[in-house]
Amino acid sequence: MSQPNRNLLRLVDLAKEPSSEKRRELLREITDLFMEAPEQHSAVQTEQFGEVLGTVAREMEMEVRQTLATRLASVPNAPRALIVQLANDEINVARPVLTQSIVLQDSDLIALAKLQTQDHLHAIAGRKTVSAAVSDALVERGDERVLVRLVSNDGAELSRDAMETLADKADTVEPLRRPMVTRADIPPDLLNQMFFAVSSELRRVIMSRMENVDPSVIDGAIRQTERRMKMRAAAPDPEQAKADAFIQGLTKSGPITEQLLVNLAKQKRHAEVAIVFAKLADLDLKTAKRVIGDSNPEGFAIASRACRFDRQTFSTLALARVDETRSLQAAYDLLELYDKVPVEAAQRVMRFWRVRQNAGQQAAA
Repeated sequence: MSQPNRNLLRLVDLAKEPSSEKRRELLREITDLFMEAPEQHSAVQTEQFGEVLGTVAREMEMEVRQTLATRLASVPNAPRALIVQLANDEINVARPVLTQSIVLQDSDLIALAKLQTQDHLHAIAGRKTVSAAVSDALVERGDERVLVRLVSNDGAELSRDAMETLADKADTVEPLRRPMVTRADIPPDLLNQMFFAVSSELRRVIMSRMENVDPSVIDGAIRQTERRMKMRAAAPDPEQAKADAFIQGLTKSGPITEQLLVNLAKQKRHAEVAIVFAKLADLDLKTAKRVIGDSNPEGFAIASRACRFDRQTFSTLALARVDETRSLQAAYDLLELYDKVPVEAAQRVMRFWRVRQNAGQQAAA
């Protein structure tokens, strides 16, 4: 019998030793023996190592199990059953194998994500690579800390469903916004969905990305937005019906023009401004109100630029936005922003904002 096999049999016999001190020594000896050349052990030998190590480890204190997990986490052919056992241990033991061990399969990680603590999920979210299936399980159960780590992980693959869920959560979970907007694989429609939830800095990131997106991608992204809108179809908005009636009344007196919008803005008739702005921009009323009433100026500048409003028109509208909460300097800053917005990128963004309006028109047809 070879020396490795004799040593293994001796250690298996020692596993029956009741002494705690002997068991601690046994655990160290078995681990040392396995770690000498883990790649040289056969599958059967590896399984035997794992069985003995697992049996002894269950009865040892946490610090001993933690040392074992740390030593085995980076071993590519560590005993799988033992790695799974350690991954299900308390988090101080489980963390090294959850974050590092390639022995854990997707099925193991998904089972852990469904049953274990948020600390376990957080460790999984930080793995060098995370498959889409595992990410789905993390998104389903993960808390804010887990989701932020997952989205911030460039090695994590996110399914379309997971990204939609995360984009929805970003409306209320502020720490998700930056990693979502800056992910290389985030689709254009979800970028634009988050536009009104994010900061001015991140809005500029979205605009920059819209400048560089392949135009052929836009149509597909628009269809994704339309699909989501249909799935979330809501009851008709009574305000929209009133706005449509108001526009019909105005058209009897003449065309709907920028000048009419300017006159309404000068008169501080904010409700009517929103209605006429919606008409000129081809937006639904809800989106138009969001654009005009938003405390951050980028959306307003983008919509006006996309509609090719005269700069004087925009200037008047910008000044009309100044109230006790906004300084005159803020309005001038807004004009500067308007001049910097690329028309083509603005029009691409507006295509996404107009989906709701188009969907409403199709439903009414």
